[in-house]
Amino acid sequence: MKSVRRKALFLWSYIYGLINRHPDVIVQFFPLKGYYLLCLVIYLQITKELPDEGWNDSSESLYTPPPTKPNEAFNSDSMDPEITFVTAYFGLGRFKKGEGNLYFDVENYSKWMNQFANFNNNVIAFTDVPEVANQLFILRKHLPKERTKIYMKNQDDMWAFKLAPKIKKIFAQPDYPKYHPNTVLERYPCAMHAKYELIETVIRERMFQTKYLAWIDIGYFRNDYGKTFHLDIPSDFRNDHIAFVQMGKFERCRTASSIIKDNIFWIAGGIFIARPEYLIVFIEDYKRAVENLISRNLMSTDQQVIYIMYTKAEDMRPRLPVQTYSAFCKCDWFYLGKRCIEEWRKSLKPQSKVIEAFHRNML
Repeated sequence: MKSVRRKALFLWSYIYGLINRHPDVIVQFFPLKGYYLLCLVIYLQITKELPDEGWNDSSESLYTPPPTKPNEAFNSDSMDPEITFVTAYFGLGRFKKGEGNLYFDVENYSKWMNQFANFNNNVIAFTDVPEVANQLFILRKHLPKERTKIYMKNQDDMWAFKLAPKIKKIFAQPDYPKYHPNTVLERYPCAMHAKYELIETVIRERMFQTKYLAWIDIGYFRNDYGKTFHLDIPSDFRNDHIAFVQMGKFERCRTASSIIKDNIFWIAGGIFIARPEYLIVFIEDYKRAVENLISRNLMSTDQQVIYIMYTKAEDMRPRLPVQTYSAFCKCDWFYLGKRCIEEWRKSLKPQSKVIEAFHRNML
């Protein structure tokens, strides 16, 4: 038995390192292998053989803001307690993803986008590609009209993409780290920063009628979730926080330059949820952090920017606390979306506390 545990721990050490270095490889495991790995991790955690690698031991390094005053101009107390999702696709051409031979282009996103036909939440979408706008319209035309708003948006008119020339110069510095596409293709981090700009537009122009606002990547739904599915707010969501999936431990003594140099991350940027009166505060701090990093000749994606915002090694002092969610295996980039789907399914059919706990911890 000890021999089996030693082998299992060795395998987990390898997998954990792979998750941190090459997360794009993990999500491409065949289902059978994925289930095997999940069962292995659960077994080791239950038997207390699996160290948590300091997953939640972050108090010494993670800056936790004091209670935040919301922007009451955008108070949502009286609004429908549902979630409006903002998404976008901007044409970046074909680009390399990670260290292997994985490339993404519009065909990948077009395929993943098909699940939006079954996604029964309000969606506000932006794009500069007419074919994407047309596909999204066709996918969702059977839903009530108010469920979908699609807008054409020119990259050249946006704050995020106007940063491209400065970012290109940063990436051209000698010895600047090269991670595809994060620190290679200058318009890729621009597209990541655009998330926050677009949600700011939605809030300031009052384009929503719900109590919660969220970003969701247009390629987020890569599995089949059924003929119709809905995302509800998690029952334990904190109204004065912003929710993200945690995908890495918050390491101690990490500076902005070391976070970018090693391409490390704490949270995943594919989905995040907050109340609009708090989200607008977070966005102001995020944009300020981006401008600060550019002035220091540093830049990467939103995942690195948010890590930098909350590390005590920097003096960013963001005003909104982060509420993190993570799957039992600590390896599921899509956990928060799945959790929201399970909240909706629970509302349709009451479940026992045992089943509820299973869904919460083992999705």
